[in-house]
Amino acid sequence: MKDLEYYRGREQTYLKHFFLEKYLERVAYIIGYSQPKFVYVDGFSGPWKSADEEFEDTSFRIAIKKLRQVRNGLAPHHRYPNIRCLFIEKDPAAYEELQSAVNDRSGLKVKALRGEFEGLIPEILNFIGNSFSLLFIDPTGWTGFRLRKIEPLRKHKSGEVIVNFMFDQINRFLDDRRSEIAASFEELFGGRAPDTAMLSGPQREKKIIEFYCRQMRNVGQLKYVTSTRILKPVSDRSYFYLVYGTRHLKGLREFRRVEKKAVEEQERVRSVAKQQRRVKRSGQRELYDADVLAGPGSFEDERAEQRRAAAHALHERLLRDRRVKFQDALGQLLEMPLVWESDVQQLIKKMRRDGELEVIGIRPRERTVKDDHILVSTIRI
Repeated sequence: MKDLEYYRGREQTYLKHFFLEKYLERVAYIIGYSQPKFVYVDGFSGPWKSADEEFEDTSFRIAIKKLRQVRNGLAPHHRYPNIRCLFIEKDPAAYEELQSAVNDRSGLKVKALRGEFEGLIPEILNFIGNSFSLLFIDPTGWTGFRLRKIEPLRKHKSGEVIVNFMFDQINRFLDDRRSEIAASFEELFGGRAPDTAMLSGPQREKKIIEFYCRQMRNVGQLKYVTSTRILKPVSDRSYFYLVYGTRHLKGLREFRRVEKKAVEEQERVRSVAKQQRRVKRSGQRELYDADVLAGPGSFEDERAEQRRAAAHALHERLLRDRRVKFQDALGQLLEMPLVWESDVQQLIKKMRRDGELEVIGIRPRERTVKDDHILVSTIRI
């Protein structure tokens, strides 16, 4: 993908593309190494607002380039998966650009479809077949991917989904009582929208995103649904969330690993954007680059709060069940945004040191807990 400088004024798009590229690379390598087929579907392909003649700053071009690299990287391991891409766009002019741009496939099997994403569900399912799939839903608003309408796609047994949940727009219009607006939110959430009229700030935001995740889990019959937050470039307010659903702990692990990289990149990007704004306002260059001047991270307080919440959740789980498989506890905790596997390992280490739990199956010199180990509470009720 293009460098950050190319996305000036569109830093949130850069971060979205950064996350997509990193996660797509991981899931394609994992699936391509172990399974014969992989399908990537982009339901709202564009191109929109591309500033590059070769569309290098678009999600579909980034996906094609990365998947080509994955295919070439697997070849030395004697793995030759059938990797295919499906790109969908309803706007006639954008579709013509899309179709022209994806003609240069360089060995990948790529198909473009014109039409409404919701109206092409049978064609999408037929294209996916029995392949493992990653579905990317990246709209310009909150319509066109009604939860109940696209239910068959979410229920595809060998598939994952990433949704760009446009929180900033949704938050501004959620309490609008006009019938057509209210109906659009009922369609988005797959039923009655969350009641947030009496809430504000972080509480309101938390309820909205958790409600959508819960609805997505239930409708799509997904085991894990979580999210990661993209802030506005120069203010500490949410722009959108990338909501992720999977049936596999491995996928959840990889999502959190990519989130860790994305948080670090987001801190850098926002620091640069804030410095550029200061320079523009003052008309004077600053002595040091933004990376040198970077202060406390935007996510540090939230990370600390989430780690405390994870500790409480694990404590309550052990009090209730007494014995828990590590992989089950891990899945529960990794669903919590900004909680990473290293955090869980540190938490268990502390609880062992404090005499709150034992780990069955761990060897004397092992430092990390493994999936088949059992966590046993030693707290007397």
